[in-house]
Amino acid sequence: MTGSQFVKLITAPLFARTQIDRRAANHRLLSWLNRRAGFRIYNRDLYWIDEDPTPGLIDGLERPVEFNDRKRILQGWARSVALLQGDTAECGTFEGASSWIIADAMKPSSDYRHHVFDSFEGLSEPGSADRVEDEKTREWVRGDLCGPLDLVKRNLSRFDFIEYHRGWIPEAFPEAEDRRFKLVHIDVDLYQPTRDSLEFFYPRMVPGGVILCDDYGSTRCPGAHRAMDEFFEGKPEGPVVDLLNGQGLSIKRTPAA
Repeated sequence: MTGSQFVKLITAPLFARTQIDRRAANHRLLSWLNRRAGFRIYNRDLYWIDEDPTPGLIDGLERPVEFNDRKRILQGWARSVALLQGDTAECGTFEGASSWIIADAMKPSSDYRHHVFDSFEGLSEPGSADRVEDEKTREWVRGDLCGPLDLVKRNLSRFDFIEYHRGWIPEAFPEAEDRRFKLVHIDVDLYQPTRDSLEFFYPRMVPGGVILCDDYGSTRCPGAHRAMDEFFEGKPEGPVVDLLNGQGLSIKRTPAA
């Protein structure tokens, strides 16, 4: 970029004639600054960007939680499978915000359950597959992201169909081995618990059921990315759908007749 181009970039918002022109100029400037720092910002024309990030959707939580892009995606997929038969589950719940979104989106029958699987002691010990390549990125350590069980229960107290499975993955899974699932949200950050979650839930997914991995595209979670890619290689669902906000998605296909 030449000097004159740089001056034009930083002064354009000041001389914009309309609000629309000023917004576009500000977006160009901020995009350039973010790229210089190694980041990117969203397209300015997305309708949800101007919405209140805490619109009261996740009310009742003891700590405010931003309703960000990943939670919006989770909410949309939860609503899309709400009328399917089967349970829902979350592996790695932290303080319960994502389970709140899933449970709130359901239209529960008498047999429906939402299952929360968590050690409630934070992350397990990271393995070799979880080492990050970027030296600027902080690696996970055992005990990170610990959400106490009593706090999660208080945050989800409005829902009477939640079952809590306390323990390390996959040790707690047998408690739900006879259930079928329409949505599973995997948010365990590391390779082995992500792989173990997929091994357990995939054969129990109903046709059209959704597996959503929160960590798939995160540079802090190379193990989760590897586990998803390895597991779905050669599966009829095809490669994992790489969502640009960092989540990874797979939809269970209907078995061939």
